[in-house]
Amino acid sequence: MARGLPRTMARAASREAGSAPAVSGLKAVTTGAGGRFKTVFTLTAMRIAVPNANDYASQKIFDFAAGRINIEGGTASLAFAVPTTRASTINDSAAMDWSIGTAAASNVTLASTMVDIVAKVDKTLDGTAAAYTTPSTANVAAAAAYDGTGTAKDAFLNIAFPTATDVDGDGTVAVSGTVTLLWSLFGDY
Repeated sequence: MARGLPRTMARAASREAGSAPAVSGLKAVTTGAGGRFKTVFTLTAMRIAVPNANDYASQKIFDFAAGRINIEGGTASLAFAVPTTRASTINDSAAMDWSIGTAAASNVTLASTMVDIVAKVDKTLDGTAAAYTTPSTANVAAAAAYDGTGTAKDAFLNIAFPTATDVDGDGTVAVSGTVTLLWSLFGDY
């Protein structure tokens, strides 16, 4: 980004709105001011460790600033790959679900606050070896308000393997693509 006013405004928006955690392969750029924001997440081979014991996993992608939040809309286009050995970790053609929510995945059935930003999307890992799948697209679930007063809300990218037979050992899923959120922050008490 060029130096000067645009760079200063982007930094100010990030301070006012919240920030992404320091995760390899994750970049979040927030623009806007006065409580109205657009955050674009760019994922480039971001890794999510999937333990065989759970068959589900999450990666936090954003820490919203404390306050009431209204997510008005947005889109997601994500492709997935398995960079670990497929035969002994996550199988070829595994049935996988993904979502974005204000809570991390806690079981293989993604529901409730695990899917309250982007609803659950069914995906078959059709890539072979470490090849990426065809992109999977989704819209924000519905315009929704979140009470992040006192305790700020987070956004998590959640994945799960609901058949519980597609994960044979601890593995890794790599994610590439973009997520765009249009949202407002109404302040804290």
